Amino acid sequence: MSKLRVAVVGVGSLGQHHARIAAGSEATELVAVVDPAEARGLEIAGKFGTAWAASLDEVLGRVDAVQIAAPTGCHHALGLQVLAAGKHVIMEKPLAATQEEGRALLAALDRARAEVPGLVAAVGHLERFNPAVTALRAMGIKPHFAEAIRVSPFPMRSMEVDVIMDVMIHDLDLLLALIGRPVLSVEAVGVPVLTKYADLVNARIKFEGGAFATVTASRVARKKERVLRAFGANCYASLDFAAQKLEVLRLTVGPDGPAVSQEVVEIVEGEPLKLELEAFYQACLGRGEDIVTWHDAFAAMEVAHLVQVSVAESLASLEIRA
Repeated sequence: MSKLRVAVVGVGSLGQHHARIAAGSEATELVAVVDPAEARGLEIAGKFGTAWAASLDEVLGRVDAVQIAAPTGCHHALGLQVLAAGKHVIMEKPLAATQEEGRALLAALDRARAEVPGLVAAVGHLERFNPAVTALRAMGIKPHFAEAIRVSPFPMRSMEVDVIMDVMIHDLDLLLALIGRPVLSVEAVGVPVLTKYADLVNARIKFEGGAFATVTASRVARKKERVLRAFGANCYASLDFAAQKLEVLRLTVGPDGPAVSQEVVEIVEGEPLKLELEAFYQACLGRGEDIVTWHDAFAAMEVAHLVQVSVAESLASLEIRA
């Protein structure tokens, strides 16, 4: 089968890696990179041996699939444009800037699939493809309680969204996938520090069936920390996203009575973005279905919205002012 012809839209800090992976994949031909900034577009195009275009209109008729790594505010318009052309698409997280735009994209996807039944639409929740997460999910551990912490220094990007949509949504998506139950309630607090949006947020989430999670996200920390701790029946799993390390403690009963055994799970390291994009390429070529769907991503957006509402309520009642 011939290679999948792709275009990458947006070649900023993350989009340049989309271009790198598309250019190096055996499954794809990188037809063009698309970016309104000519100097940046030409730089990345030259680096990866492809063409530059200022707008998607210039290349959409020559590709099979589009990788959208443009700012969140552009997702809605670009997504509609790609779907109208009947092309496969992977959209960087979050799916859209608002719930209304997310619903519009899902409706457009339904219309597009009526014309192109095999159309693939994925979202870039790349932590699902972290090898340590893959190993944890393969173990089938269903958390009764989970704690997710994702903090880092300010990245000087994504200043148009809060830390919930920028950072926390990774863990919200993972928790939905791991626990597999609807969210019943959310209680959250947060504060703006360096932007007009919440830069530090802590949320307490209760799931149907009694599972519970606390999630902390910050982009004003001194150092990076990305960890997930999951507690299930007679076991505890500790996952470090950056180190791709997974440790599992289990309660066992031997001849001398109960004991706790510790296992460091062997992980075959890999680049999550590359694993995610290769899975998308294979899905487009009809060789797999290992993607995060737009419906999955919208479910994470809905929980993120509940966190945003709760944070807004907490800020409205805040009595301590500068």
